[in-house]
Amino acid sequence: MKIYKAAIIGLGPSGLAVNKILYGDSSNDIIAFENEDINNRDNIFGFWLTDWMRPFENIIEKKWYKWTIGNKNIHVTHTSLDRPYCVISFKTWKKFCLETKNKLEIKNKKVVRYLSEQNYFKIITADNKEYYAENIYDSRSTKEKKGELIQHFFGINITVADNTFNEKKLTLMHFTEESNVLHFMYILPFSHNKALVESTVFSKDLFHSSWYREKINDYLKKNNIIEFTEKSCEKGVIPMFFSEEKRSANSNIFNIGIRGGACKPSTGYAFSFLVKQIQLLKNSKKNYVNTHKFLERKMDKIFINFLKNNREDGQSFIKLASNLNGNEFQSFMMGESNLLTKLKIIKSMPKLLFIKELFK
Repeated sequence: MKIYKAAIIGLGPSGLAVNKILYGDSSNDIIAFENEDINNRDNIFGFWLTDWMRPFENIIEKKWYKWTIGNKNIHVTHTSLDRPYCVISFKTWKKFCLETKNKLEIKNKKVVRYLSEQNYFKIITADNKEYYAENIYDSRSTKEKKGELIQHFFGINITVADNTFNEKKLTLMHFTEESNVLHFMYILPFSHNKALVESTVFSKDLFHSSWYREKINDYLKKNNIIEFTEKSCEKGVIPMFFSEEKRSANSNIFNIGIRGGACKPSTGYAFSFLVKQIQLLKNSKKNYVNTHKFLERKMDKIFINFLKNNREDGQSFIKLASNLNGNEFQSFMMGESNLLTKLKIIKSMPKLLFIKELFK
């Protein structure tokens, strides 16, 4: 029987990162299991350029040095010359991560369980086939949980008339007035006539795609965009709660991605943190790493509890953006803020409500 060096369960961004970062320069035999057709996936990953993402700068597809946060009455504009907002598409990331020296075998199968046998693992798939590997990298995760917040979104890539968009400035958060959920529009202008227009919600339940489309159409009409051609659409769910799996007792089982606690739940940013997690694992002798610092995790918990238990229409985000400059804001979003910035963040928040959440 063949025993692979590693088995990757799930070829999302973190599974792909394992193949590239951990085994890409080796001659090892690797097997990956993915039960969905990833060839049809092409969503966009956004992040601010951090030191750990600079090794991938040559595959970044677009950078913005200005972004806005606001609502119909207020617009806060941030600028960062050395830490721009960037995007990489899933297809580009997949192509990059599959260009390796190792021997990767991809199985379009669902893993139902795996168990330890001597110095390797037996992996059993839904069709009752068995495979064997020395190490397991498991990225399967729970994205929805009763009573917990999720960030869910639906977006369309559109083409419009020439010079409709200012391609040098993105709309990071444009909050709209909703009765019972926190909702904002997210606009990535790739050129003067092409953009991703996305409706994003923080709530405990998913909505039908027609709900997001209605918000997108309303936003476009208010900005005098009546005629457009839809090229493609994307949707997704990011948990705004902490993973329960995190660390495995078996040193050869690695929980990665959201399952391994890589996502920053207070903001929903995931991609660059998934990459950071795999980079940290490469330089660690352990099967688990803390992708986020202790104080960042503590502040995340307080902020998430605040969002869960209080009505929020975006004013807290706008006030926070108003009190920080571009570099400070991006450092907060990317989990790199210094103590002074953290104090500014705390000062920006509703004091009594946050103190109440702190002691819960």
